[in-house]
Amino acid sequence: MFSRFDRRVWLLLFAMLVFRFGHGLYFPFSSIYFHNVLGIPLSLVGIGLAVFAAAGVLSGLVAGPLTDRYGRKPVMLAALAGSSASFFAFSLVGGFAGYLAVSAAHGFVGWSMFEASRNAMVADVTPPGMRSRAYGLVRVGGNVGWALGPMVAGLVSAAAGGSGAVYPRLFVGTAVLTALVALVLAFAINESRPIVKEPAEGGETPGRLRAALSDGPFLVLLGVGVLLYYVFTQDWQALPVYAKNFVGVADGQIGFFLGANGLMVILFQLPVAYIIDRGSRVVALLAGAVLFAASAATLLLSESFLGIFVAFVLFFTLGEMVLEVAGASLAAELAPTRLRGTYLALFGACFGVACGFSPIVAGALLEAHLPALIWTIQLAAAASAAVGLGALLLLRRRRSVPGA
Repeated sequence: MFSRFDRRVWLLLFAMLVFRFGHGLYFPFSSIYFHNVLGIPLSLVGIGLAVFAAAGVLSGLVAGPLTDRYGRKPVMLAALAGSSASFFAFSLVGGFAGYLAVSAAHGFVGWSMFEASRNAMVADVTPPGMRSRAYGLVRVGGNVGWALGPMVAGLVSAAAGGSGAVYPRLFVGTAVLTALVALVLAFAINESRPIVKEPAEGGETPGRLRAALSDGPFLVLLGVGVLLYYVFTQDWQALPVYAKNFVGVADGQIGFFLGANGLMVILFQLPVAYIIDRGSRVVALLAGAVLFAASAATLLLSESFLGIFVAFVLFFTLGEMVLEVAGASLAAELAPTRLRGTYLALFGACFGVACGFSPIVAGALLEAHLPALIWTIQLAAAASAAVGLGALLLLRRRRSVPGA
């Protein structure tokens, strides 16, 4: 199987490993630095994260049509260069105004733009029957990098005695690593955009967006994506706080179940992707919605470390693995060739939309001491996604689309 992947898939795996390793140097300690060292209130740090998410959604609306018009490689390199510059700028921030401005820039020319171009390139160079595995392989590389980054950052911080001066140096390290990825890809990776005849009208960004957003089945997929990513983004923010403050779980155990998630992805993402490739992506996403529902139900029924571990490491992680590869594969499958980048960017924007409000809901409910309501809303979101996927399955079967 591995020998059948285009070399660009392997280059993107390398890119994701180093790119996410660099992110792992930055994100775990960024809030600590901005709050503890620069004195920015946590509420304003949260506003910066919300601005970052909103800018990422806007970036997805722009980046997808750009990849379809000008190619995957130039957009990818622009995103990496923008990420490198913004990470370096974070090391120079001195207060809230600068932090907010750099957060907006980082959200617009950064992760979302890179994801849009990367996912489009993977779809271009991989046969439909292998796309889930290709996405899964690249995602494993990203998870290895994400697992190693915080560990290295923690060791560097410990060696510096917890000095606040070490954090900007970590941010600079992230900038350098991201620039290195851009430099390697600039010379090593070839463009993959298919050459197709453009229609007389609709070749510009607004026309591409209109065409994508007038596709009924794809609109259903976008709605399902927002609902499932609501659960996905919320648990990462809510569960550690819930475990510590409501269940009394020790910090070491919290680190254990968070780390176990990454290990599960590394070990089982490819087998899960293989199963998805052999069946329907819609049915796979339906199974993902059921897994997210099972996770929420377990948290409702069991207030214990064991319950949290089963809910997060087993049900949630399996649902996450399905969502991350089946969602992109289905978006690529639904897309006309000339709009593949636009479709994938819009689906990627579902993450940013969900991330913009799911942590706010969780934070408000945790402050109100209503954690059970968090899991109840998640159950409703997963059930609504399942209904949407059932409708999508019927739509595709009526149209006799292969793979449905």
